[in-house]
Amino acid sequence: MSSVRSEFKEEFKLVKDQLNENTHLIRAVIDRQEETDAKLESLTMDVHKVHGEIASLKHGQERQDKILESLAMRSLEQETELRDLKRI
Repeated sequence: MSSVRSEFKEEFKLVKDQLNENTHLIRAVIDRQEETDAKLESLTMDVHKVHGEIASLKHGQERQDKILESLAMRSLEQETELRDLKRI
């Protein structure tokens, strides 16, 4: 009976040691997941910021394109007027 009890205690100790090891591993995984979540949140915020900046740049580019088109039209008109004046 003493031998069975001793074996049981030894087996229980092994299970308890394994449980402690598993608990430490789980805590490490949870800590790592929290770090990963924080990094993901930071990256998400960076992506939103870059997206906003790109939208702003696109809007500015569209404005510049309209200005350039307007200047090109004005230049063509002026060249036409100069040709007409040279004919006179």
